[in-house]
Amino acid sequence: MKNAPIDIVIPWVDGSDSEWQSEKSKYDKENTVSNVRYESWDNLQYIFRGIERYMPWVHKVFFITWGHIPEWLNVSYGKLRIIRHEEYIPQKYLPTFNSNVIEMNYFRIGELSENFILFNDDLFPVQPIPETYYFQNGLPCEEAVETHFILKADKGMDLQMNYACVNNMVILNRNFDKRKVVKQNHDKWFSPIYGSRLQQNVNLEFWNNFESFVYPHEAMPMKKSVLKEIWKKEPEALDRASRNKFRAYSDVTQRLITMWQICSGMFVPHKYQGKMYLVDDTNYKEAAEAVREQKYPIISLNETGDGNFEAIKLEINKALETLLSEKSGFER
Repeated sequence: MKNAPIDIVIPWVDGSDSEWQSEKSKYDKENTVSNVRYESWDNLQYIFRGIERYMPWVHKVFFITWGHIPEWLNVSYGKLRIIRHEEYIPQKYLPTFNSNVIEMNYFRIGELSENFILFNDDLFPVQPIPETYYFQNGLPCEEAVETHFILKADKGMDLQMNYACVNNMVILNRNFDKRKVVKQNHDKWFSPIYGSRLQQNVNLEFWNNFESFVYPHEAMPMKKSVLKEIWKKEPEALDRASRNKFRAYSDVTQRLITMWQICSGMFVPHKYQGKMYLVDDTNYKEAAEAVREQKYPIISLNETGDGNFEAIKLEINKALETLLSEKSGFER
């Protein structure tokens, strides 16, 4: 059975936009929110080039923005849809500088297809990726692998996001009975495709509640109807979270969508093959080499705030240019 159209969603922020900075400062008067999250790598065009070259089956790309648009972007390109926050996020939640709010309201975009893939602006396709990597027979491909949750702020991760993960699990366990979920989807839960990680499901099989799931930092397949269902089942929690202008302890994240898909049993067992680099002075050359050699289907390049950012950016972008030198239709 052929998949229905599959869209890509890419949220983007231009942290150098003076109007955006002015608006942000009205709500962050003490400048307590780190600017690392908004620092520009100046390499967004390579994501579009990677999509066009290695994922030609994509139906449309939805570019989500506060209002700023890169000068090089071909706004008239048929496969591109530019969506501003005010076009789909309810006015009572605006303005927002919280990626969780931006992502947890995507179901309100009327033109967005039922099946879509959520990208970030740090994800670069560097190998041919078939649509079956994300959807098969209309079902999202998921890693249904449990894990323990540790409330710890790792390098590159803020504490609010850890609490948001806890909120996700509270909501998930409120709506799903783990014993029933595992029993009804036993073959998917214990699929050999998970490799050595399968042992984690064995170890946690008899726990009464879900604690957490393995979450690869990749582009993730999602169904619009699932996000809509979550809002229907948990309107108070999502309304409260959507009122947070910046990341906060009451947030809910888009990871809830993929876990909800897993617990509903409507997924295809899958093992993701991408690679995430928290790039700093110690590993940026390794990350650049991984891009040039196309070591993984998709590579995430995420800044930690440590090291010489300009030198790191130069090396990474040189590697991307070497691999993806030809302009895409998304560019003027």
